[in-house]
Amino acid sequence: MKQILILGGLAAAGLAFVPLTTSGPYLDSHGRVWNQLPRLSDYSSAAEFDALFAHEVFTTRDGHRFQIDRPWTPEEAAANAGGSIHRDPGQVPGGSIRAVVNLTHPVDEEYRSSFNNNIPNIRSHVIGVINSADSAMKANWGIDLVPKKGYKWDSRDNADIAQLLDEAYTEGHGLNGQDMMIAFSNDPTPGGAIGIAYIGLPRALIKKYGNSEANITEHEVGHTYTLQHCCDGNCTMQAYLDIGAFHGFHNYQESCSGQNHYRTMNNQRNRY
Repeated sequence: MKQILILGGLAAAGLAFVPLTTSGPYLDSHGRVWNQLPRLSDYSSAAEFDALFAHEVFTTRDGHRFQIDRPWTPEEAAANAGGSIHRDPGQVPGGSIRAVVNLTHPVDEEYRSSFNNNIPNIRSHVIGVINSADSAMKANWGIDLVPKKGYKWDSRDNADIAQLLDEAYTEGHGLNGQDMMIAFSNDPTPGGAIGIAYIGLPRALIKKYGNSEANITEHEVGHTYTLQHCCDGNCTMQAYLDIGAFHGFHNYQESCSGQNHYRTMNNQRNRY
């Protein structure tokens, strides 16, 4: 197992020739300092990585908190090869809309390139992703995510996932007059993380990852409403993508996060 924990100002051997742009150093819940976020590839198995980091909360130098949403192993990728599974959006009717959350949605150059820079197609795709992701929010809590403004941004290659989120936010002048930012990227991020959101802040970034962008978007939006990673099955807030858990929110006190999603979201639904 390669160890990538870097304490203080020490430099990692072998990284000098490939400068990594980060929003670190990051502090974990044990007080350890990480100049580089842990990567699945640096550990012998997903089980080992998850035992260490699935429920860990990292804090940036600016005090923003986040969890690592790791990529699939090859075995998980094969098992989920069918793409998104669209389930019934919820169990508890939300009734009338209680909160309209207007979105700004930056897209980086790699994401635009994956659509041959066809802006109408990109716009249609992003709106479709968001509408699919927020159906459970509407059904359960009356939260309506509404794409309002898009813009182009240029992501820095070899930037970690938190740096990408910060870049998208800065280049778009913050929330761009809207309530929440959901950025989209296809940058080859070191470590392979598939998305990120700061816990309790209205900013998230979604990576292009198979046909599962709506699943990832739902997960990251959950983080913006203070939800943290679950360990129970059928839960959209698991630390790794489970396409069978799309729209899966717990209506009981979940063992690892210590949260009841319905109770938490009922308390948070007018957050933005």
